Amino acid sequence: MEKSPISLHKKLFYHPDRLSSFLKTGATTPITWELDPTNNCNHDCIGCFAKGAGGRSNNEFLTLEEAKDYVDQIYNLGSKAVNLTGGGDPMMNRATPEIVSYIKSKGMDVGMVTNGSLFNDKNSKTILENCTWVRISLDSGSPKVFSEIRRRPEKEFWIIIDKIGKLASLKRKIESNCTIGVGFLTSKQTIPDMVDFTYMMRSSFVDYVEFRPFHGDYTIPHNINDCLKLQTDSFKVHYNTFKYDGSYKKKYCKCHGQNFSGIVNVHKVYVCCHLRGVEKYELGDLRESSLEEIWNSDKRKNIVNNIDFNDCIALCKLDLVNRSLSELEGEPSHVNFI
Repeated sequence: MEKSPISLHKKLFYHPDRLSSFLKTGATTPITWELDPTNNCNHDCIGCFAKGAGGRSNNEFLTLEEAKDYVDQIYNLGSKAVNLTGGGDPMMNRATPEIVSYIKSKGMDVGMVTNGSLFNDKNSKTILENCTWVRISLDSGSPKVFSEIRRRPEKEFWIIIDKIGKLASLKRKIESNCTIGVGFLTSKQTIPDMVDFTYMMRSSFVDYVEFRPFHGDYTIPHNINDCLKLQTDSFKVHYNTFKYDGSYKKKYCKCHGQNFSGIVNVHKVYVCCHLRGVEKYELGDLRESSLEEIWNSDKRKNIVNNIDFNDCIALCKLDLVNRSLSELEGEPSHVNFI
């Protein structure tokens, strides 16, 4: 039985060294890095924030040698995990399975977000043997909506459904501990597909499905309870109501969360995954400076201290982290009385 996911901000308490460093100095080094092996993608999804932010301004690919170098630098900063995601789909880079294996060989955890279209018997086995988790973005429960959202032929929907089922089957066969999830971005266009999607994913024997809103469309799914009823001991439905508060305004004035989570978009380092490709939030280029130099640079400090929240999405990945950390700022009184 899969355990319920722990909220991102609560995970900080499992890294007391990083939290202590932040509380003492106002800074630390990332626990997790997102590493984009490429900006190239074989889908053309509407609302793709990477594409909209300019994260796909080119079709760059990391070589295996470059990726190993960057992974070594991430490891040397004391990071614990690497998430392969991107301005593109990580599986578009043929070196990605070897990159995954190399990250794992360094003793770090590996996660991956992909559209699932490029899984095959060989690379699936490598992914399942080395990844802590894999999340496939599908966002639909029918060929018609899939084609409308991802701008791909309807027949590809069934191809990906088949690949998801084979991935889950292989997981059981090789007794992998990798958690397999499937993501679904909700909108007025996709909400009618939610129940059929949940049925299909439960029948595919994945571990969970996750519902989140398309950025800018916070329509509350009327059928979420029907999806939640389909949960079993081995299949979970993840849904967080606070993500649907479209009127939410940030009450903190600084992004502290970026101290704990870094982003390398192929060669360039950015302040945040949601701002990859935005020039004014580029911290540096790994072809010109080391990751440590970039992280400790005055340029990074200046950019971090001048983040314009008007450039950010309302309910970003690090929002709950920022809410929690903002409450810890300053010198509290009576801390020894619990």
